[in-house]
Amino acid sequence: MSFCYILGNPRSGTSLFRLMLNAHPEMVAPPECGFIQWNHDLFKAADFKDSDQRKAFAKAVLESKKMETWGLDINQLVHAFDRIIEPSYRLLCEAVFQAYHSHKGHRSEASALIDKNNYYLDFLDEIHAAMPHAKYLHLVRDVRDVACSYLALKEKAHQGKYAPKLSSSLEEISKNWCANNEKTTAFLSDKNHFVVRYEDLLRAPEAELGKVCAFLGLQYHPQMATYYLLNDEPAETIGWKKKTLEPVDPKRAGAFRNTLDMDAQNLLWNLSKDTLEKFGYSA
Repeated sequence: MSFCYILGNPRSGTSLFRLMLNAHPEMVAPPECGFIQWNHDLFKAADFKDSDQRKAFAKAVLESKKMETWGLDINQLVHAFDRIIEPSYRLLCEAVFQAYHSHKGHRSEASALIDKNNYYLDFLDEIHAAMPHAKYLHLVRDVRDVACSYLALKEKAHQGKYAPKLSSSLEEISKNWCANNEKTTAFLSDKNHFVVRYEDLLRAPEAELGKVCAFLGLQYHPQMATYYLLNDEPAETIGWKKKTLEPVDPKRAGAFRNTLDMDAQNLLWNLSKDTLEKFGYSA
């Protein structure tokens, strides 16, 4: 069994990617929740052979932000924890993912556990400390399309406690995109990782997902192509992720050329050129 984090700048397609992986019957990639990082300091040295400590961790997990979207309860987690012969923080965290997999109707355990959260970009060392055996999938999307997505969200002004709050300044979008992808690249330099371009997922999804599956030690499954039929994105967040209810559209790759004016395109290219070229993008 492997554990893997998805890392990517906001609006880079990480939710789409998560759903594609979650559609594989041997993978589980739940909705985002950072319970692993949030609870690590408090529980990393806990004696989980003590049933009270296991129950305390189960309660802490369920109280974590966004965990209510998973639909799990205390009994499911305690039962999953009690089955672990030599309980540790890592194994209990993995058991939470398996509990979600079971909750969604799977009878056998998942072979690959996937944790996706854009906010992890600010806590890379912390998530590695919590799960030092983890693999990583780094998803990259052209900053010019990322900017289009930011601007579209700004216009829609989504409401709700989890609604994204993103900049509409092209300069700031570029600065953050470059910083996020550069620091992720540096962090992953000595880690087991695989880089995926969002555009490749759209243009050749089966081929690209086949490579991802191989990286995770699995075979591609055709169900991944119909991820939108198995969408488990919570009601609390689906408002700004409605494209995940549809099949992939290759035309969305490079759509900025029909959306941004040339001044905006040139500004983003000039500000982000070095990082864009590292990932194979061109003007």
